Amino acid sequence: MVTEDITAFRQRARTWLTGNMPRRADEGEADASTPEAELAQVARARELQRLLFDGGFAGISVAEKYGGRGLTAAHEQAFNEEAAGYAVPLLFRVPTLGIILPTLLAHATEEQKERHVPNILSGAEMWVQLLSEPSGGSDLAGLLTRATSDGDTFVVHGQKVWSTGAHYVDYGLCLARTDPDVPKHRGLTMFIVPLRSPGVTAVPIRQINGEADFCEVFFDDVLVPVSNMVGDLNDGWSVASTLLSHERTAAGQTRRGDVSFDLIELAERHGVAHDAHVRKLLADAYVLAALEAPLLQRVTASVRTGRLPSSAGALVKLYRANKAQQAGELGLEIAGTSGVAWASEPDPASGADGGSRWAMDYINSRARSIAGGTSEMQRNVIGERLLGLPREPSTDRDLPFSQVRHNRVERVSRRDEG
Repeated sequence: MVTEDITAFRQRARTWLTGNMPRRADEGEADASTPEAELAQVARARELQRLLFDGGFAGISVAEKYGGRGLTAAHEQAFNEEAAGYAVPLLFRVPTLGIILPTLLAHATEEQKERHVPNILSGAEMWVQLLSEPSGGSDLAGLLTRATSDGDTFVVHGQKVWSTGAHYVDYGLCLARTDPDVPKHRGLTMFIVPLRSPGVTAVPIRQINGEADFCEVFFDDVLVPVSNMVGDLNDGWSVASTLLSHERTAAGQTRRGDVSFDLIELAERHGVAHDAHVRKLLADAYVLAALEAPLLQRVTASVRTGRLPSSAGALVKLYRANKAQQAGELGLEIAGTSGVAWASEPDPASGADGGSRWAMDYINSRARSIAGGTSEMQRNVIGERLLGLPREPSTDRDLPFSQVRHNRVERVSRRDEG
């Protein structure tokens, strides 16, 4: 098979981007302050993804039979480098393209891949993972949502939470319990669930920063055909493990560009750029930002060649969480009072930041050590799966789930709220 030379591909991508893709600066900041603005943002993301697809730059390393271009991961990396600064649709990057797509390619049937992958690449389908539950905390295998077999369908009943964009996406990968009489990791199955199915209700959760992109999702006897099962019956943990590996690597990809340069500009604007303490903090932030790309490249290459297991994505996830929190704390320290009490518009004379991005960055950075798996969980993964340390003791790992004590949440139906 003939593969296009990387240098020639990079030049072709550069030319196409210049002539077809809008610059991120020209698109402005994403606005999700109202439901109408959020829907407009989603519609624009679909348009931009379609633009990439029609231009031949969506699914670069995905097989041609599924609508991709059949090139290599190196070609995809080259395009991503050239696309920096352009308005690539980040709403598709995570989770649809970065998490869901590789999971489907690894575990879905041929019919499922042929039905969904081209639509994902063209922007026609957005997806979300439906994993976390109110009762489970970090114990994903202890989930309570159940899927009961009824002939050629399953009846799904339960509740998920922290599902980003579930109120506007098209499909979800939902992990549900199909056998409560075996140990908790062995009785789970993954399903493709259309989120506009009867019985599915997605309710946005208003956050402290005023946004509402996370959702609770209620399943009230939702009918899911057997053909929507991903992987084997009661082997959903294998599918979930693949998904979680991709989530660890993808978590944090939606952050804006190099925040260290933004911090330097902030320090200059507030007149503290020559303060010795601030300069040290800025140097630390710059070093962390500079090391991120080499770390990602090394982990990705090591996983691809088998030198590291896929769980090595925990290294990237933990690194990004720590980096985001350090930047959030530093930004708020430099911004001072203007970072926590601000005018409605920027005031260059006083250094006020208008809506204070830095306060929002600080608040959002707290979630970086939770979303995609807590930092404590990442450290467990690194210790046990990469360093070979003993597993933490568990009293319920080998018990049938029906005998495991858990925090039962009596939220049986969204309709019960009246």
